[in-house]
Amino acid sequence: MSARVSTATHLRYAAGFIALGLHADASAELAAIAPNDQATLSVLTLRARVCAELGDWPAAAALGDSLCQRAPAIAGHWIQWAYAVRRHTGIPAAREILLTGLGLHPQESILHFNLACYDTQLGNLPAARAHLRNACTLESACREVALADSDLEPIKTWVTAGMPPD
Repeated sequence: MSARVSTATHLRYAAGFIALGLHADASAELAAIAPNDQATLSVLTLRARVCAELGDWPAAAALGDSLCQRAPAIAGHWIQWAYAVRRHTGIPAAREILLTGLGLHPQESILHFNLACYDTQLGNLPAARAHLRNACTLESACREVALADSDLEPIKTWVTAGMPPD
């Protein structure tokens, strides 16, 4: 008789496999979780990470949507969903997701930062600068990250100049 492995153990193993880049093993661990635990936030969150790591953007986007519907208070779900939608559908749709997330999490610097990236790519440079300024106000390290982010290339001179007022 074999001992039943707990959901927590499968999740721990799956997270470890993801960290090692062993996505098939992570998927197998997630699949081995009891059917009644398959729809838990922890399982769905890791499944979304595996899908994103594998570039399965339609699945990652669908899981992100589900996570945000079920747990909108977790800012990371909005970020993950928007990233998957950016890859699957495009920046305009991803931007709308981030704006919704920002309404719930106005103090989350990464939401502002990602909106700066998306607005820059869409050519909305005043909005991009405003979002980046907000991100840097919330977390000063965002300025250094901005200097290395290729999405922000069109406003890099402004960042280098210390982000002067418009």
